[in-house]
Amino acid sequence: MDLKERVKMFMEDTGAKLSVFSRKVQMSVTYYYAWMRNEVEPSEEMCERIKAYLDEVYAK
Repeated sequence: MDLKERVKMFMEDTGAKLSVFSRKVQMSVTYYYAWMRNEVEPSEEMCERIKAYLDEVYAK
């Protein structure tokens, strides 16, 4: 499963607010929507922050 799909699943499974997720991974809401529309690709550093956050949340 790619990272974008993991994020979508996380948002659906947890009911997390986009503003909270964005703050935790240091991504603007505008950038998040652009990413979901395939208009931008996050940097490797941002991908690592997202993966680390998802791993942390699902480990709990």
